[in-house]
Amino acid sequence: MVRKGTVDGFGPLFEPVSIGGVQMQNRIAMAPIRTGGLVNPDGSLTQRCIDYYLERARGGAGLIITGCTRVENTVERLPGPTPPGFEAMASYGELAESLHHYGAKVFVQLTAGLGRVLPPDFIDTVNTPVSSSVLPVFWKGSIMTRELTADEIQAIVQAFGEVAGRLARVGVDGIELHGHEGYLFDQFATAVWNRRTDRYGGSVEGRLRFAVEVLNAVKKEAGADFPVVYQFGLKHYMSGRSPGPWSGILPGESGEEAGRDVMEGLEMARHLEKAGFDALQIDAGCFESRYWAHPPVYQEHACMVDLAAKTKAVVDVPVIAVGRLDIPEAAEDVLARRQADIIALGRGLLADPHWPMKVRSGGRSRIRPCIGCHYCLRRISQDRKPLSCAVNPACGRERLQSAGYVRSVKNVMVIGGGIGGMEAARTVASRGHHVELYETASQIGGHLLPAAVPTPRGSPSCAGWR
Repeated sequence: MVRKGTVDGFGPLFEPVSIGGVQMQNRIAMAPIRTGGLVNPDGSLTQRCIDYYLERARGGAGLIITGCTRVENTVERLPGPTPPGFEAMASYGELAESLHHYGAKVFVQLTAGLGRVLPPDFIDTVNTPVSSSVLPVFWKGSIMTRELTADEIQAIVQAFGEVAGRLARVGVDGIELHGHEGYLFDQFATAVWNRRTDRYGGSVEGRLRFAVEVLNAVKKEAGADFPVVYQFGLKHYMSGRSPGPWSGILPGESGEEAGRDVMEGLEMARHLEKAGFDALQIDAGCFESRYWAHPPVYQEHACMVDLAAKTKAVVDVPVIAVGRLDIPEAAEDVLARRQADIIALGRGLLADPHWPMKVRSGGRSRIRPCIGCHYCLRRISQDRKPLSCAVNPACGRERLQSAGYVRSVKNVMVIGGGIGGMEAARTVASRGHHVELYETASQIGGHLLPAAVPTPRGSPSCAGWR
């Protein structure tokens, strides 16, 4: 049933909403996704990266949250792009101006570091990994982390303030702290990983002190009205005993939570609101249960909305929901039921950057769906190639793939109606040519046809996206 006063029955998605003093034109955010291969060695954004975000703003997203960005490289020395310094800020200013042209706001996600989840190919190139406490490294349990000193924590806090201040001055609208998935902020916030006896350990207040000190440093340098969002998993879905090893809890399984349970997650939410965070993005999982943090096709759509709803019941700041919300009806239902204030799409906007516009214009049947394959993560984490998407080859190369109409229209014959043939026909037609597609089988689709057959739960492995 179409609700009165809505656009095609999708009214709440397109109502304005504010985070702190920043008003978004709608309640659709782009969730943070790592921009592997799209950042220069000095931490500045490539034009390819700016084009990638710009296409999502052009498609109607109200808020773009960038992939996580490091703020310093002296405490945790890592290979790859350096934290963005003064010279890199011009690219962030260009990003902000470009997105603002289409009415979108931009928040830059900042991370404290990796800690115990340092990737395997980084372990041999850095000194001893750091963490909240002495812990086994996730990928190589025979190696132990060392505990960060109070002075090192303060150096990281100061770096957050400096980077946030620069971002605010070039027009970035806010930041998000990456406190999710078992990375360094989460290692401090979680009792099973934080065994400190100083002021950064013990109670929830002590374990969140690092994040709160960062919040205060950001507000001091960027301004009291500069919005800061905190992203964290309300529940880890991790079982096992200390000191590990731990394993993940699958959907529908029961097990004693070894990490953070919902009750402690809600206590965290209340504390973070009281400390002054302007919004909370509610997620789930950690490296031991990555099928929550990066839900594959076997996870239900809206699989983490219940956690956002529980959080919204105990805080007044805006709550951002995530978790396979790329079905418009599901996203709308979250807002209509007041389970969250904003819905965030990650891979759904990689597959179709114009998702918001298609929903608003009644063209949801034309949305190119995310198939939950995790090709995007495999490309940047395993193949070490620039970010892209299995069903949208233009993702990450928007300028190169942009359709340009030709002066001379041709008649084009495409032989073969498999995946490659269909994409070739679509691309050529989008440039204005007349296309005929020929296929000997009774149906086009090729390998997509057997791939579309539902698979019994539990039989496939999730290893392809790790």
